[in-house]
Amino acid sequence: MKKLLVAALMVVLASPAFAAIQNVKVSGDITSTYVDRNDFDLGSVSGTAQDEGLKSQSIFLTQTRLRVDADLSDNVSTTVGLINERVWNGENASNPSGSNANYANDTNVQLYLASVTMREFLYSPLSLTVGRQIFTYGNGLVIGNGLPNQATGNLQFIAQDLTMRTSEDGVRAVLDYKPLTIDLIYFKNAVNNNAISGFYGSYNDNSDVYGINANYQLSDPMNTVAEAYFFSRLNGNVYTAGNSITGTNLTGTGLGPVSNKADDTYVPGLRASTNPVKGLNVQGEFAWELGQHPVVYATGAQQAQHRDAMAAQFMASYALPVLDKYKPTVNGSYTYVSGDKNSYYSGSTTNPNPQKSYSAWDPMFEGQGAGTIWNTLFPLTNMNILSAGASVNPLEDVTLAATWSDLWAAESFSANNPLAIYQPNDGANFLPVDYKAGARGLGNEFDVNLTYNYTEDVTFGVNVGWFVTGSAFEGVTTSNNGLSNKSNASQALADVAVKF
Repeated sequence: MKKLLVAALMVVLASPAFAAIQNVKVSGDITSTYVDRNDFDLGSVSGTAQDEGLKSQSIFLTQTRLRVDADLSDNVSTTVGLINERVWNGENASNPSGSNANYANDTNVQLYLASVTMREFLYSPLSLTVGRQIFTYGNGLVIGNGLPNQATGNLQFIAQDLTMRTSEDGVRAVLDYKPLTIDLIYFKNAVNNNAISGFYGSYNDNSDVYGINANYQLSDPMNTVAEAYFFSRLNGNVYTAGNSITGTNLTGTGLGPVSNKADDTYVPGLRASTNPVKGLNVQGEFAWELGQHPVVYATGAQQAQHRDAMAAQFMASYALPVLDKYKPTVNGSYTYVSGDKNSYYSGSTTNPNPQKSYSAWDPMFEGQGAGTIWNTLFPLTNMNILSAGASVNPLEDVTLAATWSDLWAAESFSANNPLAIYQPNDGANFLPVDYKAGARGLGNEFDVNLTYNYTEDVTFGVNVGWFVTGSAFEGVTTSNNGLSNKSNASQALADVAVKF
């Protein structure tokens, strides 16, 4: 009897810890992809030896996401999402040598989403979401699920540009004054172990993102949407051994300032979307980057340049009023992101005298060009991108699309503005390449996509792409024993995806 009373008491004490669940929804998706890639290093050579890069890759990978949404008491809900991304049987593979020796071996299930949403918080128009969630606005020119070509997780150092692990830890407050919606956001971009441990002065060793986005839907026949935003990324000081802070010697503590110049980026912008005639959608976006860009020289001297960069984007798509059975559509876009003639070098290392302004666009958390080779190789900066495409439904549930993209640099390449590319198997590292001084042509890409909706839950897809290098690449150079620096990259992606 005594044991029964103790058990009953424990149940009574524990019961308040469980929220009343009104509704639970379980969903997710499983995507299996075959990846075949060649010459993503573009035959890159720099110096006298061929650098590491992705020369050839043929792998299968599976990406699995499981999501649970639960409605608790009135106006309170939670979301938890798990993700696993793995190369088939890759968990049994030994780590490769060199710069790729740290990939995750695909064994971890990671937390993808974890948030609580409170609607009518304090008063009816306000909703508040706290925790790990996805932040994306507009077409992802500034905030669009992060940088896929530098992503972390199980696919890092394998095919990191294909990751689905795009979420941030933060807070979103939404004020819904229909037709006006205002989002206030904050998320933690990076935090150093020193800051977590609470070492002296390390509270500055963080990167935080703040923003406001106002979306207004006009009640006009063209369904016009106007958007204005202001985002900021504030990077604090970074610390290392053997230096001092404000006269206090920290040698031996592992701390000291590398730069006491903050790296601050402020991004105001405007975006509009409208439908002037039936079937035609036109969009335009302008954004500027202000703040300061720190410069640290080999001598230890520190200076800061004022940021003065800009981005512009125009997009249009038109559903042709002919052959309605096949749903023909054409589209085009132009994107400009500014560059800097001294992007990697400002003044002499012995006598720093940098430019007053730094005009290279920072990609921030862009989410554009998914599935393209160019977005895997190049950071979204110092670039012009002109694209044109078309799509058609030749059969029911089948969509065929083709896209051509021409890329050229905003500022020509030189010793002060060298050419470098990312690799999908090398983290955030750049791969230096030989370039033709004064040239700007990066290349042309051709992509073909085929999608088949087998059922409403199952989709098959094939993507084939070719990237043809432009005038900025050297070609065959005698200084590198005749090795080509002008190879064309190609890829083929075939996937089957099921949603539940």
